[in-house]
Amino acid sequence: MNEFAERIERDFPVRRKEKEKVDFRTWLVYTLKELGYSPKLESGTSALSAGDNVTNVVVGDIEKAKIVLAAHYDTGVREVLPPLICPTRPATYMPNMTLPLFLLLLVVTLFYPKYGKSETNNKNANTSGVVALLEVAKALTPRYRGEVCFLFLDGGTQGSKGAKRLIHAHPELKKKSVVVLDCVGEGDELLILPGKASRWNDKLLDTILEQFSNSERKTCFLKTDGLVHYPSDNRAFMGGTVICACKKVKGFGRCILPRKATGIDEENLSLLCDGLCKLVMYYNPQNT
Repeated sequence: MNEFAERIERDFPVRRKEKEKVDFRTWLVYTLKELGYSPKLESGTSALSAGDNVTNVVVGDIEKAKIVLAAHYDTGVREVLPPLICPTRPATYMPNMTLPLFLLLLVVTLFYPKYGKSETNNKNANTSGVVALLEVAKALTPRYRGEVCFLFLDGGTQGSKGAKRLIHAHPELKKKSVVVLDCVGEGDELLILPGKASRWNDKLLDTILEQFSNSERKTCFLKTDGLVHYPSDNRAFMGGTVICACKKVKGFGRCILPRKATGIDEENLSLLCDGLCKLVMYYNPQNT
């Protein structure tokens, strides 16, 4: 098992309550320093959401970085129904809800995230994203470390509070290409989904196509056609692109069942680390 994954799963499998987050961040900051970085904690209340504070771990210079790599580290509540994500088949919504059903859903939305039971199986969502970022940070040579900024985001399970807080504090993020890793641990296809703005960034997409490789069992697929939806921090960033790992299921297409994950695939981590390191090395933003 990957050394980072083993430590997180053993000592910090749940990162929802404040003490759990503090303990994890303490280890994360120590680990990043051991890798030769100078991480910073940035705390505050999300500009678009009152209530609990969020604390992000920022590694690198947001303003000077030519690309930003991000993953949320917090974990959420155990959902009543097993979560199912179908990135290439966006969910449709019922427009004719009755008032009682609407009120019931409103109560659940407001109170369950705070008082519900914690999800304990977070291997895929999103220990896998954190581990992948750490592997990239470890693999990058000093020559390229100043060209990337790593964001370990809080509040990813609460409407991207941490991402929104950073965008408020660092408006330059609106101009950056941000690659978000979420649920990359299990699946035969690494699916790369550019957002509405990044799908028009030819330099980014060309670099991804050139630098991400397949293996005998795994495929890296860049999808730029049709409707896509992925409920993660990528939606908060104007230049956001998300990478996830999917399985093809008959009747559902590409899908993710986070609660079913039994581990983090080493081959996924290897392909991601190699592709993202090359992306940092060879990507030249359009505004340079």
